Formats: sequence, structure tokens, C-alpha cells
Amino acid sequence: MSRKPAPTPSSSTAGFFQERPIVPNQLQDDRALQRVLALYLPSEVQQEIYPDLNRFGDVVLSRKVLDWVADAEKNLPYLKTWDTFGKRRDELITSEGWRNLQDLGIEEGIVAIPFENKHKEFSRVHQFIKYHLWTASNSSVTCPSAMTDGAARFLSRQMESPTLSPELRPILQSAYTRLTSRSPSKAWTSGQWMTERPGGSDVSFTETLATPAASPISAKSIDGSPLGTWSINGFKWFSSATDAQMTILLARTPEGKLSTFFAPMRRTTDGAETELNGVTIQRLKNKLGTKSLPTAELVVKDMRAHLMGEAGNGIREISTILNITRVHNSVTAVGAWGRGLAIKRAFARVRKVAGGRRLIDMPSHIAVMARDEVEYRGWMHLSFFTVLLLGISEQGPGRYKKGLDAALVPDAKDVVKLLRVLTPVLKAGSAKACITGLQECVEGLGGVGYLENEEMDLNVAKIYRDSNVLSIWEGTTETLSWDLVKILKGRNGNEVLEALARWIGVAKVGFDVQSRWEQWAANVRDKNEEELIIDGREVLLELARVVGAVLLEIDARRDGDEVAKEVAKRWLAGPTDWKAQGSGNLKERVRMNSKISFGEAPGDAASKL
Repeated sequence: MSRKPAPTPSSSTAGFFQERPIVPNQLQDDRALQRVLALYLPSEVQQEIYPDLNRFGDVVLSRKVLDWVADAEKNLPYLKTWDTFGKRRDELITSEGWRNLQDLGIEEGIVAIPFENKHKEFSRVHQFIKYHLWTASNSSVTCPSAMTDGAARFLSRQMESPTLSPELRPILQSAYTRLTSRSPSKAWTSGQWMTERPGGSDVSFTETLATPAASPISAKSIDGSPLGTWSINGFKWFSSATDAQMTILLARTPEGKLSTFFAPMRRTTDGAETELNGVTIQRLKNKLGTKSLPTAELVVKDMRAHLMGEAGNGIREISTILNITRVHNSVTAVGAWGRGLAIKRAFARVRKVAGGRRLIDMPSHIAVMARDEVEYRGWMHLSFFTVLLLGISEQGPGRYKKGLDAALVPDAKDVVKLLRVLTPVLKAGSAKACITGLQECVEGLGGVGYLENEEMDLNVAKIYRDSNVLSIWEGTTETLSWDLVKILKGRNGNEVLEALARWIGVAKVGFDVQSRWEQWAANVRDKNEEELIIDGREVLLELARVVGAVLLEIDARRDGDEVAKEVAKRWLAGPTDWKAQGSGNLKERVRMNSKISFGEAPGDAASKL
């Protein structure tokens, strides 16, 4: 009788080695993204942009781009404050990877697409689908992209004003042309300086002061434009996009009025060199995440700037930027989450546990994945519905109902109202959901998920770490909850509620969704502002649940897809209602969970390995 061979110990080169997961092109793998593309764009636009999106889906997972991300994460930005002889220089050094990623985003039109306006009111949806693919492969260069997008829209609106001076118009036009360029050698990025030590998210405590400059200076902006006639002095505590070429900032005029200003970051000197325009970089921030993004404290001393709009209208003027950057923040959230889920799916296809069974065949694992996928799909629809509203609001009514489900798009008179109320809801809710969802993605990979590695297509720990800023940037959850309550209980609150009611009425949703809406609306009407603020988060998240349910029902009706119907039902129940997370017998629940998570019934996905 032969003996079994004696077991041999594992070593660094022998024994078990885990098969490497392969993350596919998300345009082909992400069913939520595919359904968003189909619902929010007319078929002719889909057909025109799909080849470019599919190409870009491969590019963002290419070795070249992932190596740039690894370089940006390894070689973090730093500051050269002094030269050898003690002269102040404030030179910000960023990695080659970071600069290459910025250039790629510029060339791909991540900012330019909506300003090229090829698809009119659908240009924003086109932009943000591409942005979604880009999110987890760009090492946070989308932060300056967001502010650049907002600044470009802001300057375009300023140039529409009949009261704009003829001297200022060419200055703004030059900056706008650079902000919206696809040429890395020509393009500018923009900062957005709001945060100061006293107020944080509350800009009413701004200490930075603006006064008419005592005398002109001969220096010019780096594009040759004259510098502004206002002198800005103060301290900005949290400035991202420190390597930008211009900024939009808030400061108080001598009368104490909070106002908005535009200023270039650098100006010419007597020689061929340039210098910072009255700015000293005090230090770079050491952050939990987004470490490759240079974020700084800035001392502003005699920065020459141009006043934008009327003095005292600072918050109203800069809200144009803020609304756009909040949408960027939200699509960043679902984009990062989508990549995390893609990594988790890829791992589940190859990881074996419990007697050789793959995770994809473990009912308990797939149940958790299905729950998270439902949440992701709801926030994806909320994100791209808001993106669609943004595109319509920028274009006007036009032809926007052609090619779309009639129940999807509100009356033209209601578009701006819905955009105003849904932007804070989307920004706050998507950030919190993304952070929770990405933590589940980290956990779903076990110890591998907790590792910081240089395989950037699989480094879900980095994506999770970076995502934690999303609930803070552009307004914390609490700030946005207050903003929502002020809208609902403000002068136009009833008009906003009526606009929501009209849209939901046209959608002809089921009884359960209609009941949830009516309960929410009654609660808002019955309580005063102080009472609603106490429950601000719950008010915000319940509105998100209702609007998301409407959108998911519209999506499911489009083609009668059984998975879409089940997702709509589970979304309305919420992730904590375990009784609603699947119906029917055990075999049917497992089948549906697998189809929600992988688009395939149990066994089908594993058989394709």
C-alpha cells in the first residue's frame, strides 16, 4: 500500500498563490452605468459617444495610467520654501505621474465637454459618464477639474452680463478660453478659495479683506492680461489645487460686504521669470487621503484681483461654482464606489474559501453584494438625474424631452427648482453612502482589501481612504442638511414642494412610493424650520430615498427588466430592512442576488472563468 507523499511547507516561492483578479472595463461590466447611459441619453447620442467611452474605459485601466497613479501616490507633492541663499521661492513640486494625469484629463475633455456643447442639454451627462470612468484612476486630479469647471461656468455667466466693463471682458475671455481648452500647454486649472479658520464651511466668518489698490503695478498676468485693481489680504486655511493658474475667492470689501474676486495665481516680473501674485504658501496639509493632491494654507498679501459682479453678492455669485463642484463631488462618490464594487466582483470570481467554493458561489457573500449594489444603483440614478437637470438648466428648454422617457424630465418651469433642492441632497447622501459602501468593498477582500499596494487597479484601500473627504468638501452633511431645510421652509419652499409633486405625479409611481412621498411632504409642511433642522439628515435622506425610488421605477418600466424591478423594490425598503432583501424561496433569493450583483444566475458567472 503506497503512502501519501509527505506534506511540504509553503515558502516565499512555493505553496498556494492567489489567482490575480482582473478588473474589466467598467462600461462593459457595470450594469448600473449601462442603465444610466440608456435612460438619460437619447439613442443617437449613446451611439455617437459609446466608442469613445469604451476606449476610455480601457485607457483608465491601462498600465501606463495606473503607473502614473502609483507615481503620484509614491512621490507626494512638497514645497521648496527657500533657495540656497535664503531667498523665498515657494516652489510647489508635484510628481510626473500627477502632471501626466492632469494632462490626460485635459486632453480627454473632462472639463471641456459641456463647454464644447456638442450634445446641448445632454453634454453634461456625456461629461459625467466619462468622469465616472475616470474617477478611481486619476489620483484626485478631478478636484481641480471640478473647480475649473465651476470657474469656467462662473466666468461665462459674468460675460453674459450687460454691465460687464469693456476692459474686463477680454480678461475674462482669455481665462475662460484656457479653462475650457483641451491643450495641456494652454489649459488652466482654477482654485476656489472659501475656507478660513473661523468658519470652515460657514463663509459668513470670512476675515480676508479686499481694498482698492493704492497704486497700479506694471506686472501682468501670465497670459498678458492686466492685473486687477483690488488688493486682497488675508489667510486661506484650506486651498486645494494649489498648482492652479487662477482662483475665484471670497473677501470682504471695506464696507464689510462679502464679495467674489477673480485673480491669476502668478504674475510677470521685470525679467523672464514669474512670481506668485501676492501669495505665500505657508505649508501643505497632511491629510487622511487625497495625498497626491496639493492642499495648502495660503497667506494672501496684496494679491491683485478683479471684483466679480456687485460687491456684497459674494455668496450668490460663487454659488454658481459651488453647485457644479457639488455635482462633481457626487459623481466622484459613485465613480469611486463603482470601481470598488468592480474590484469586489473580480475578487469574488477567483477567491476560493470553505472547501474550495468561490466567493461568487457563497450565498451570504452575494447577499451582501446585492444589498450594496442596490444602494449603488439608487445613488447612480440620483446622480445622473441631477446631472441631466444641470445640463437642461444651462441650455434652456429646447428639445430636451425628445428621446427620453416622458416621465423622466420635469416641466421646464420646474427644472431649476428641482436642481436647487436635489443638489444638496445628492452631495450629502452620495458621499455618506459611498464611504459606507467602500468600507464593505475593503472588507469583502479580507486582508487583501486592507493592503496599500502598487497594483492601483486593485487598491481599494486607497479609494476608500480618499473617499472620506467627500462628506466634508463642498459642505459637510450637517451644512447641507441645513441648506435643504432652508430651501424647504424658505420663501419659495412651497413652490419647490409643488415642483416635486408635479414631477412625481407625471411619473405615475406605484402606491408605496406615492405614500412615502406624501408622508415626507406632510412632515415638511407640518413642522417649522427649527423642528426640521433637528432631523435634518433624516429629512434629506428620506427625500433621496423617495426620488431614487421614482427614478428606479421609471428605469424598470423602460424595458421590464426583472432585476431592475427588484432593485426598485429593495431600494425603497432600504438596506436595513432585511425582510425586503429578496423574496421567494431560498433558491430564488440566491438567484436574484446573483443577478443583481453579477448580472448572471449562480453558476453562470463562475463557468465563464
